[in-house]
Amino acid sequence: MGGASDDEDVEPVKRKHAFYLFILAALLCIVGSSIELRSLEARRAEQRAELFNPAQYARDFWDQRLGDVLETALSAEQMIGLFNKDMEAAVSMGRTLGQSRVHAYLLEGKGWVVSIDNKGLRVSVTGPESDPEVLICAGSYISGNAVRDASGLIDVSAFSDTMKFNRISSEINKIVVQEVIKPFQEKGPQVGMTVAFIGAAEVSEEATQEVRFGERCRGSESDPSYHLLKIVPIQLRLE
Repeated sequence: MGGASDDEDVEPVKRKHAFYLFILAALLCIVGSSIELRSLEARRAEQRAELFNPAQYARDFWDQRLGDVLETALSAEQMIGLFNKDMEAAVSMGRTLGQSRVHAYLLEGKGWVVSIDNKGLRVSVTGPESDPEVLICAGSYISGNAVRDASGLIDVSAFSDTMKFNRISSEINKIVVQEVIKPFQEKGPQVGMTVAFIGAAEVSEEATQEVRFGERCRGSESDPSYHLLKIVPIQLRLE
């Protein structure tokens, strides 16, 4: 009789253990699936990062998109006057990333080559007898984000990290050197010639607090040095 009672007590315990084991197995399946899904999504994110090609992105930007905004370029001569007299007004006309105090501009103009060195062309946009106000970059290396940011076509929030965003600028700058600057240099620009340009500039809010663009900032009469607005060319030709 005692044996029968013991068996009756054991059966509910077994059923309870089986129930707990079933619940535990179900939880493990759910957790395991969740981990697997997260791992799959992480892998897909890695694959998207691996597939991102900054050179290809820059090529598409240059060939397919940039041309559409060049007609919005502002007058370089007028903007230099504004930078020198009313920086607050000039800031409102630029493009800015986040809370930066550096603003980007698409600029177009025509000017006279005052001097040439390994950095580029020092150009006067106000007259052939004036001091230069502009440095058109025409060396073998371009740095910065002027073209990328001045275009207004590339949104930083679309990129998972700033490294990719900055690599685009590097690739754009390579295109500028190879397809704008080198062909222009082959034409043999000389002092006194006239150049027409469309380009991009980055200007800080403090750029003209001490010295205005086009004014001498140091040096002597025999070796003048001017405060210049640096422009990365997008189009550049002799006239």
